[in-house]
Amino acid sequence: MIVQTHALPLLGLLLQSAALVLLVLGAIWSFRRKRFTWSERALAREEPTSAERRPVRAHLRDGTVAPDPALAHLTVRAAEHRVRRLDNPWLVSGASVNCMGISLFSIHYSYPGPVLWMAFALFPVALCAPFVRQVALDRARRALEANRELAALHVVVPEEPAAPRER
Repeated sequence: MIVQTHALPLLGLLLQSAALVLLVLGAIWSFRRKRFTWSERALAREEPTSAERRPVRAHLRDGTVAPDPALAHLTVRAAEHRVRRLDNPWLVSGASVNCMGISLFSIHYSYPGPVLWMAFALFPVALCAPFVRQVALDRARRALEANRELAALHVVVPEEPAAPRER
């Protein structure tokens, strides 16, 4: 009887410990590839906005060739950022294992109600996250392969630097 009542918290604690190990491995992976937080923030500023990504969604999803060099260049930029963001295999796995542990703790310690149903819904979402990451990476890499040559024909006109903002 004691095993049944303490099985969920113990399994949740085991999953939380595994998540901590995976997240540390993710930090080591990023450190070895010189992907530090400040450099990632600078690259994120160059990422296309959602309004710019809207016309290239189909090309990112299907991996098709864009009709003109400007659109191909935008597709390549968006795909490169997606690959860079999702490239670390440990972070998504660690986050999903962490969500699984949280959902087991929530299932065990909550009374029947909305928190319990949210925990039941969180578990399958967390279970599928690494697979969704892999599908998104495959699609982005396919879009990169299809559009690199056409994007090389795009001539980028340098913009004038923006005036510094006053405080």
